[in-house]
Amino acid sequence: MKKGIIIALILMSIGFALVTATLTINGVINLGFNKDDYDIYFSKAIVDGKDKSREVIDEKTRKKITYETGELKTIGERSVLEFEVTNNSRQYDATVEIECVPKNQEKFDEYVTIKSEMPVDIIKAQSREKGTVTVELIKSSIESISEEFTCTITATATERDDNPEVLLAENSCENIPIPTLDEGNKLIPVTINDSGIITKVSKDNPNWYNYCEKKWANAVILNDNEDTPNDGEQIDMSKVESMFVWIPKYKYRLWNVETTNTNVEVHTIDIEFDTEDTTEENGVSCVTPKESGNIGSCSNGEYMTHPAFLAFGGNGFWIGKFEVGYKGANDKASAQVESSDPSHIIVKPNAYSWRRNIVKNMFTAAQNYEETLNSHMLKNTEWGAVAYLSHSIFGINKEITINNNNQNKTGYAALPSTDQSKVTGESGDGAEYNTDWKDENGVTASTTGNITGVYDMSGGAWEYVAAYAAETQKTDSGFQPNELENLDKRFVDIYDKDSKIDEYTKMILGDATGEMGPFTNYQDDDGSSRYHNNWYADDSGFAEVSSPWFNRGGFYNSGVIAGQFGFHRNTGGVYGGGGFRLALAPTN
Repeated sequence: MKKGIIIALILMSIGFALVTATLTINGVINLGFNKDDYDIYFSKAIVDGKDKSREVIDEKTRKKITYETGELKTIGERSVLEFEVTNNSRQYDATVEIECVPKNQEKFDEYVTIKSEMPVDIIKAQSREKGTVTVELIKSSIESISEEFTCTITATATERDDNPEVLLAENSCENIPIPTLDEGNKLIPVTINDSGIITKVSKDNPNWYNYCEKKWANAVILNDNEDTPNDGEQIDMSKVESMFVWIPKYKYRLWNVETTNTNVEVHTIDIEFDTEDTTEENGVSCVTPKESGNIGSCSNGEYMTHPAFLAFGGNGFWIGKFEVGYKGANDKASAQVESSDPSHIIVKPNAYSWRRNIVKNMFTAAQNYEETLNSHMLKNTEWGAVAYLSHSIFGINKEITINNNNQNKTGYAALPSTDQSKVTGESGDGAEYNTDWKDENGVTASTTGNITGVYDMSGGAWEYVAAYAAETQKTDSGFQPNELENLDKRFVDIYDKDSKIDEYTKMILGDATGEMGPFTNYQDDDGSSRYHNNWYADDSGFAEVSSPWFNRGGFYNSGVIAGQFGFHRNTGGVYGGGGFRLALAPTN
């Protein structure tokens, strides 16, 4: 009987193997033109050798140039408009044609000729091309004549089969300031692969970084008892004390100097790497402001050296890759320590953020961490420099994913399945809530969208930055008013004493506060009323003398109001959400 059962099963399986079925699925694919991705605009206008971009390019649309030539008096004399057109699309090339038509053809032809030219007929996605309009006097006149003409550029979207990653600006990647290391070899240049493996490289290795491929330069500081590895040698994470990312010096195109332009939406921030300061002395009219409330002669459309790069006179700075953790902490509670001891600083993934500390302790610990490297507590302008770079073609170019790890572990990213659409957002510690820094989802919490970027700039801990409203009498931070006055101004951003929670014109250009306007106040789903910015509706409360210290990024459960453009204020005292971040500014 037992044998018979076995035979029956075998025959049954053979029988099933002979049965076949044909299944049919009919589907329809809908292809559509992504209008939101197609953005063609004028990015520069030079009239007779002078940059007139901010004067002649329409500020609202950036799709119209209106200019006037100088007076043409001599036969053969010319006036030349040099313009630049940017195709900011990521998936469409643009075929371009230019045609100029005088208002009065007959009279125009009698006295002048007009020649328009674009050397190319296709502007590739994520690229810029130049053109010219030349007006030449061919006949003298005994009276003053003003003639008008209109040039129309027709830019038609065309298909492409790849998605470019790089906007080819004039100075593009050739002018990226070389990362500054130190003579003592404390900072070790490294590469980090997608699995999180750290490898020592030579500073001259061409594969160390490539910002046009969103691959930012990384370096580490090892524990005191570790030997310096050889080039090509892997470095175990247990040997690493702190990790840093290089932010190269750049200038950026201003778009909201007065925080009054309600027509400017979230956009790719135009950045050009440059080691030279933008000042009046080198022919550019925009003077970089040195303090809050002073916008100098800066105007929308101009490029300005980001102020984060001016304090130390170098070609960039290093930012901690993660929030500062507490060395030796083995849980969330043990990382809550009120101390200024720099020996407890670590900057690495899966560490517990150092919180519940006063600002003076954070400031002191950061400065004493590596004095020869000008280590310091990250400033508000430095936060802004990183946030802007993240939202350029050299970064992730969108809002980064929140770190919603409720144990305040560094380097985590919320899963897409968690609900971050509210305040409070969904948080936890485990595979159903988040993934770590090297996971495919984890890198969405990086400023580059890959493992080479900066983490924890959304959520994690609220990060105090070294930035305060002047003349505050508040001492919760541990600083007495006279101590604040005597701080080395290279290490702190000082804001106007008259600033208020919604006084965004008191910003320092580049700090990623007021430029993110306009701002609106409304009640969130948790019942609290907050100010929100125009960039992803992040929390946007400006510092004032009663709550004088800025903090950035949001908390692990801040949900929809967290982000690299979020900011708020606090007293500078101890609270459970308050951590900080490290920066280095070596000048060798």
